[in-house]
Amino acid sequence: MDTYHNAYQIMSDVRENLNEYSTAYVESTDTSGLYSNSFLLQQINTAQKYITSMLMKYKPEWFLTSSSVAVTSSVITLPGNFGYVKELKDENGYKVEASSIQILPVSGGTGTDNMYYHKGNTFVLNKSGVNKTYTLWYISKPREIHHGKATAGDALSITLATDGKLLADYYNSMTIENRTQAWVDVIDDYTAARVATITETASANDWYGLVPELPEPFHHLIAPRASMTAKAKHPASQENPTKDEVAD
Repeated sequence: MDTYHNAYQIMSDVRENLNEYSTAYVESTDTSGLYSNSFLLQQINTAQKYITSMLMKYKPEWFLTSSSVAVTSSVITLPGNFGYVKELKDENGYKVEASSIQILPVSGGTGTDNMYYHKGNTFVLNKSGVNKTYTLWYISKPREIHHGKATAGDALSITLATDGKLLADYYNSMTIENRTQAWVDVIDDYTAARVATITETASANDWYGLVPELPEPFHHLIAPRASMTAKAKHPASQENPTKDEVAD
């Protein structure tokens, strides 16, 4: 029995809802089923985003979080779960104001370190050459989840399967459940080589599932929503969503 509704358990629930469940299907050792795991995983992550968008309308504070962010040469790289900013504060707790590129300092000007503009996945300070630590308050967005079999493991690390993102820090602070060795841990750091730093010990071939970042009381809503969209979107689906599913 899993501790959390992790991605492995959610995939199992979706397949049961679709009347296409077996351990072999969930673990992709049998790929003869109508629904591929990659297709169902897309529906799971889409469902998670949909539920998040509904909750944010009424309780955005559930997704409020803060993080210490390094300012390196005046550039702040935003966290992987960054949705939108609420407030940025400098090392002394003073607010750093949002600005635009229209008010960048002219040639020869020094600028100011209490203003920033948004550029791609970064914030850039109005003043160049700043190296400090600021505090970012923001509304988080749910990062995508998946399940899989570890390709390597050791004390303090687990290497995720090929469904893992090739983005450094993407899974930082996310909860991971190792079903094979029955532990739950939080990922301290994640590299682009899919290596996650943990406090537990893992081994190659351990089955794991990442835990959704939705508030836990809403985890059970993901599988029904994903099952409904799978029926609706798969071109070879032999079953349409029921009226009750659509109403929910």
